[in-house]
Amino acid sequence: MNDPYTILGVSPNSSDQEIKSAYRKLAKQHHPDTGGDQQRFAEISSAYDSIKNAESRQNFENSRYDPSNFQQSQNPFADAFGHNFDDMFQQMFSQRASRNQNTHVTYHVDLQDVHDCATKNLNISMPNGMSKPVKITIPKGIASGQQVRYTGMAPNGSDLIVEFIFKPHNEFAVQEHNLIKKLNITLKEALFGTDKVINTLDNRGIKLHIKAGTQSGTKLRVPESGLPRRNLPNGDLFIEIKVKLPNLKPQDMDKTLREILR
Repeated sequence: MNDPYTILGVSPNSSDQEIKSAYRKLAKQHHPDTGGDQQRFAEISSAYDSIKNAESRQNFENSRYDPSNFQQSQNPFADAFGHNFDDMFQQMFSQRASRNQNTHVTYHVDLQDVHDCATKNLNISMPNGMSKPVKITIPKGIASGQQVRYTGMAPNGSDLIVEFIFKPHNEFAVQEHNLIKKLNITLKEALFGTDKVINTLDNRGIKLHIKAGTQSGTKLRVPESGLPRRNLPNGDLFIEIKVKLPNLKPQDMDKTLREILR
């Protein structure tokens, strides 16, 4: 099969979403039901299956140098050199595959660095003792658990595959590219309303008005104050209201509401 990256018009550094978008565009253009070429459509579909996610791309890269792809009947040197040349040929490609095996690491990243698309210095170590300091930039729109390929940056010269895992944050929870922050208010504030200043992840202070009669569990939306998204505005920040009820004792039953809320 021809190079799937060339067929789809993407690079090895493209994200899963970019590859999927390129495939959908080409598939729509060349689909037989819309007058497209059946063979071209099959080629596009096959290319997408080969590189649609990190596992598929890994299998494709490994298959490039798989000695089993070279049959004796296809070896023009077999008659002249016999099986010893085949052994040497396969050994050469096995060593090449080993040298080009991609390196996978997991990086636990701070939420602030994700928001800032920060550049980080890492030291990549391999089981064979090889190590290399590298500088990587966290891609805009990265999601927790997503893998990113950094071409040729592994200690052995192969590609470095980094899986990003978001560290827990003491204020914000993450839901896709949105952030959720809990805000505790008193019963008096919930009944009569109040104003609160909310600090965002990018260090802005936003004045938030809480209406009278707000119920516990209400979520208030602050647009575009969440995590960055690729080619789109930032996600949103949701403030989840938690009403703290007063701890009443039996002797408080005869008190007025004003006394309880004091």
